[in-house]
Formats: sequence, C-alpha cells, structure tokens
Amino acid sequence: MRHAAPRLLLLPAIAVLGLALLAACGEEAADFATDLPDDAYPLEDMLLDLDQLPVPFENETTSSFDNEAWAPLFNVDNLRGKVNQLEARGRINAAVREFTWNEPFTHLGGPAILTIQSTLYADVEAAEDSMGLFCGALIDERSATDVTEFWVADIGDGVQGFIHGEQTSEIGRLVETVVCFRTGRVVHAVLSNGLDGTEDVALNVRIARRMFDNVRAVFAELEPPAES
Repeated sequence: MRHAAPRLLLLPAIAVLGLALLAACGEEAADFATDLPDDAYPLEDMLLDLDQLPVPFENETTSSFDNEAWAPLFNVDNLRGKVNQLEARGRINAAVREFTWNEPFTHLGGPAILTIQSTLYADVEAAEDSMGLFCGALIDERSATDVTEFWVADIGDGVQGFIHGEQTSEIGRLVETVVCFRTGRVVHAVLSNGLDGTEDVALNVRIARRMFDNVRAVFAELEPPAES
C-alpha cells in the first residue's frame, strides 16, 4: 500500500562544514542477519519514536515506500526509468518517519524537520553501494553536485556523514545534515533540515547512535531462517 509522501526537503547544493570532532567508542560486533526473507525485516520497528529523540519534536508521520512509491518523489520525467534504476540498485523497500513542529517558525534556530529511515536492499553489496549514493535518501543525484563529507566514528557495519544545501529566493539558504549507517543489508539515515546555520552534526550523530541501539535490539529479536 502506498502512503502519503513525507515533506522531505530536496536540497541540492552543499554547505561547507569543519570537521566534527565527535568522541565515541567502537561498537561491539553484532550479528545483523542478511539471509532472512525480505518481509522478515521489521523496518518500522527500527525507527525511533518521538519519546526517544533528544529534541522534543511534536508530531511524527510514518510511511512505507516500495520502489513504485519512492520513484515519483524525485519528480523525474521518466518515472519507469527511475523505478528500473532503484530496482537495479537492489533497493527493496523503506520505512520513513518524519518529525515536525506544530509551529515551525518558532523553532528557526534548529532543525525544522527531522527524518529517519531504514531501507532494505537485496544483499549486502547493494547496501554497501548505496552508502555512496546518498544512503538511499530522497536526494536528487542530478542536482546535488557539491557534497561535503564529515567524519563520524564507527557505527554498525559502516557510517557516512555529509551536508548539502540549496539557495532559495524565498527564505535564503536551506541545509540538510545527514548521518547514515549500515547494518547488514539495511541502511539507516538520519536527516535534519533547516535554515543555513542550523547545522548540528553532533545532534545527528547522537540520534544515529540511539537509532543504532534500537536497530541492534530489533535484530536481536529476529528469528533465524527455518532450515529446509
């Protein structure tokens, strides 16, 4: 079933950020099952809830997106071609949760929207490849040409951090800060959107680490595949 699209902000160009010096210890090795049936991965359970966030957002909206539902959000002319591209990259499905404020204009000093998502891929290789393709987030590769990465200490099987932005005529420069990490063949992303100057790498990393703890707990409860 196709759900309503979240109000994700597509922010093509990129902001410049200094190194984020974030102290963190290495995570313990965990077994992130990669051989389960696609429908055995409870992606929504891997997402954080409102009461698990360090920032008191007021609303949350959760949606699921297979490739047929995800492709139209890129506003491409060749919709079938976009679906084919997603399938060729091994994307299977994603759960997306968006957090918002009741009155966003009273929170302009921080992120206006926070989005977290967990995307399932066909195999580990496809999940690894997606880490170099904006982690499966709703970011248009055609226009996001200037990307600045920042360092993040290890999370899960691999981690990536970057910022990108867009100059608008209405409200000036918008920025999006992204921290994503992989657990087996599932890629998770934390994306915060706001006005220029509201970038908070430490906040994104903090949320990503909370999400990793939650994801690890979900994987610990998964049943191994039945032996044939």
